[in-house]
Amino acid sequence: MEERLRRGPALGIVAALSAAAFFLRRQQLLTAYDETGMIRPGAGAGFFTYFTVAVVVLLAVFAWRLRRCPVRQAISSRSLEAAVGMMLGAFGVLLGSFIMFFSPNAASDRLLALAGIFTAVCWAAVAVGNLQGKRLHPALFFLPVIFFGVRLARDFRTLSSDPVILDYCYALLALIFTMCALLELGAFAFDRGRRRLAVFFCLGSVFFNAASLADATPRNLALTGGALVYLLSCSWLLLRPVAVRKAAKDANP
Repeated sequence: MEERLRRGPALGIVAALSAAAFFLRRQQLLTAYDETGMIRPGAGAGFFTYFTVAVVVLLAVFAWRLRRCPVRQAISSRSLEAAVGMMLGAFGVLLGSFIMFFSPNAASDRLLALAGIFTAVCWAAVAVGNLQGKRLHPALFFLPVIFFGVRLARDFRTLSSDPVILDYCYALLALIFTMCALLELGAFAFDRGRRRLAVFFCLGSVFFNAASLADATPRNLALTGGALVYLLSCSWLLLRPVAVRKAAKDANP
């Protein structure tokens, strides 16, 4: 017996919510500030803020209703759609990393760009390995976490000096959810994955990355878009219906 789950409609709803997040964030950026660049009174807790909270709660409820499936098969499949999506995500990160390398804003950008290139290689290897049905090395899942972790630390250090949290909160949330999603995906390589948490962070990352695209620079546009597409592809694999008996056996070996 399989769980009742239609991943196409589920991902379609997430895509629609993410598109709404992008346009609402753009509208917020256009209307939340006055002529001097300061935020208008009451603009911080607007409709988009409540919309974001509602979507996060919705994703949490959706993920909680899923069956457990800790084994690596939850994220491995010879799915051409998923492989193409992962490759596109890898290309986005690769493009953003090249832009960062050749147009650095700080001395550390070149090193970070090299980590981004390595992340793209890891994601491409995951896509090819899945398509070939190979067992993937755990390092391919965990090494990209370093790239996003360093980006998170650097961006927070840079942006936290801004007194208006509305300026950067969605970009930081996108990085946090992306890093958590990659960590949860890596656990499946050891057959200790937590499918519910992985789905929650993957879909949440798609949502927040879409929102942060609204004010992204060209290089961040490629990096953010790449992460969005890659984790959307991982969600496609995670949301395959799981047989109830198999899920119970995997959860209690």
